[in-house]
Amino acid sequence: MVAKIIRAISGLLLIFQCLVLIAFFGILPLLGFAACPVQGSSSDSIYKDGSLAFVSEVSPSDLSAGDIALYYKGRTAVGSEVSANDEASSKITVKSGSGTAEIPYRKITGKGTSFSVPMLGKYADWLTAGKGLLYSVIVMGATFVIFGISAFCVRDKD
Repeated sequence: MVAKIIRAISGLLLIFQCLVLIAFFGILPLLGFAACPVQGSSSDSIYKDGSLAFVSEVSPSDLSAGDIALYYKGRTAVGSEVSANDEASSKITVKSGSGTAEIPYRKITGKGTSFSVPMLGKYADWLTAGKGLLYSVIVMGATFVIFGISAFCVRDKD
């Protein structure tokens, strides 16, 4: 009985881990998006602290009114709605908490989406920085071993 519960839990954990890794490193790049962890909060941003925003690489000159421009203030990713694009001065005017702000083209990371995943940004930042991917693969391997052992125990009792 305990082996069946361990098998079910480890199986679900293994599926979740695989889906997350496939999404970050397989599906998002295939669709032309990158995951952008939001660290810190800014009153100018539509994204909340700790969320995971999705951004596609576009030339800043291709952004138009209504699009979401993604740029950084220090280490904080900020997504703001574009109100005007001035190609002559290479600046974008975005809506901010205190009115509008001008952002130079060189600071624009890309075009953001209005969709973000709350609380997944810190995990994504950990996963893509440092040894996060290595640790994740080790945990996935350990989960697979636990799943295999519990499956063997369940088979012996049937």
